[in-house]
Amino acid sequence: MNTKPDKSNKLLKTAGAVGSWTLASRLLGFVRDILLARVLGAGILADAFFVAFKLPNFFRRMFAEGALTVALVPVLTGERKKSEEDAHAFLNALAGLLLATLLVFTLLGMIFMPALLLVFAPGFHDEPERWNQTLLLARWMFPYMAMISLAAMAWAVLNSYRRFAVAAASPALLNVALIFAAVVLAPGFENPALALAIGVLIGGVLQLGIQFPALKRIGWIPKLTFRPKFPAVIKTLSLFGPAALAVAAVQINILVGTILATLLPVGAVSYLYYADRIVQLPLGLFGIAMGTALLPSLSDHFANKDKHGARKDLSSGLAWLTWITLPATLGIMLIAEPIIITLFEHGKFTNEASQATAHTVQALSLGLIAYCWARVLATACYAQQDARAPARFAAISVAANIGLALMLMWELAYVGLALATSMASFVNVGLLMNHLLKKQEAILDSESIKRMFRAAAACIPLAAFLLGLGYLWPFPADGKLLQAAWLTASVPGGILIYFAAAHLLGEQLLSFRARAEG
Repeated sequence: MNTKPDKSNKLLKTAGAVGSWTLASRLLGFVRDILLARVLGAGILADAFFVAFKLPNFFRRMFAEGALTVALVPVLTGERKKSEEDAHAFLNALAGLLLATLLVFTLLGMIFMPALLLVFAPGFHDEPERWNQTLLLARWMFPYMAMISLAAMAWAVLNSYRRFAVAAASPALLNVALIFAAVVLAPGFENPALALAIGVLIGGVLQLGIQFPALKRIGWIPKLTFRPKFPAVIKTLSLFGPAALAVAAVQINILVGTILATLLPVGAVSYLYYADRIVQLPLGLFGIAMGTALLPSLSDHFANKDKHGARKDLSSGLAWLTWITLPATLGIMLIAEPIIITLFEHGKFTNEASQATAHTVQALSLGLIAYCWARVLATACYAQQDARAPARFAAISVAANIGLALMLMWELAYVGLALATSMASFVNVGLLMNHLLKKQEAILDSESIKRMFRAAAACIPLAAFLLGLGYLWPFPADGKLLQAAWLTASVPGGILIYFAAAHLLGEQLLSFRARAEG
């Protein structure tokens, strides 16, 4: 019996560990959003809070889930090959530059916040109530961007040392802080949105503070220096600029949707926010987790000139992403409305808002597999220290999204904006695939292609189960316990049906554990 651990098993195990922590954070996020829906509803106050939160959150997704990690990890891998002392000198110089930049940027952002809001929410300018509320909340929450960016650097360092747990678990602290603000602080505030803004700042302090013990355990105690001309810092910056655009393509497209939604009637911004929250769960669990696991692995392969190993890991990662995201997309499409009603239809969140949000979720989820593939394909480029190509493709994708959104929003409103985001993501994937294929003969091996076909076939009985359940037991119109029971039957039941079908089609679901245990 083969006792050598399967590399694809190791990759899947790492992605699973990251995904498990992400799942815990996202589940807390749903609790958070349920409370936000109850406190804010989907009206003027909610629109103001979500647009104001979009500013620091946009940078969070660019830094914490993207550009800083993909720029830092390959460079840090090279510095560590020299010595740990060289690596620490590089990190101290980069941290000093990052802190100085963030302090200046945060101060300027708070001063010139009206100008930023003209970009992020142009439709609010002619509505004094929404504009003033958004301006107040945005100034309160903007310092969160600096705290989470510093935390993001710590996450990138920890990932490079293959320490994924703290980085994956840290976002849960923001959700805990917001839950605290919604339950404890908001009832005592005349403006409950301001209490939530304070909760965001508390979350930033917690997320940054938890990094220092983890960094100490890997041997790096930050001692900031200001050396912007340090060679490794310059190399990181050369990768960072293009990576910020490329990795954030999905977020930029969603941001475009939010900006255009401010031109639509009240509620459109909120529908897009809640829809994005639903789609972000599988994206974080699968796409971001797999990209996080792959980057150190691919960086090592390319540093050692092992193109075969890099291709094998990339092919395996894409295959497993497809295997997981196909049924997730189908499930979201078929039971979007029950999910939204069960989770969010409380207090000020009406049934009309639930239906509008559900239609937006369905349109946005069409691009789920593209969002995940784009993340992993771009990671393959960054591991080779190629950030310019993904940046070009991201720019093309954003341009496509803007064009499609302007065409679709007038007929389909907020649903058209979500649909444009999905379509633009496929443009990005096509360009990345074509670019990588020019560098190597193939991306997918035969076993990975077979796994994708098995996934597609296993989705057929999954669809039959969900449609049949809805026919035999229609989703309850009211009663949260009954609605939760319906979801409890449909989601785990659908997962079991899919796994059983995949197994019957030849997917060896237990083979990884068997090979690892030898």
